[in-house]
Amino acid sequence: MPHIRSQKYAQRALGLIQRVKEKNEKVKEYRTLALNFPTMILQSGLAQAIGFLQAKGKEEHLLLLAHIAELLEENENSLHKKILEADLPHYQLLTRQAIEAASGLKRYTQALLPKPKDEQGGQS
Repeated sequence: MPHIRSQKYAQRALGLIQRVKEKNEKVKEYRTLALNFPTMILQSGLAQAIGFLQAKGKEEHLLLLAHIAELLEENENSLHKKILEADLPHYQLLTRQAIEAASGLKRYTQALLPKPKDEQGGQS
């Protein structure tokens, strides 16, 4: 039985987030980015959101970019170019797919990468 796209993203996102947790590097920074990225796509658009990750160029930004590209089965180096060159229907499809992929990452980030101790008990 074929999986729906969101199930496929969720299964693969779980493995990606487990690797982030195991490596335990830049978890706090990655967590913040992953939790906010679906909203960033909605507010700024897919091209700008992906461009932001590339432009920042920090480890956690590039890791999230690599995860999004992997979930979309795209090359992280050519993803932004593909988005920029897409016609409107394809851009809309890529946006929907990216939001679903980013939402999968967000869900597992919330579950597996807990808030750092210095943030618990404060505002959410």
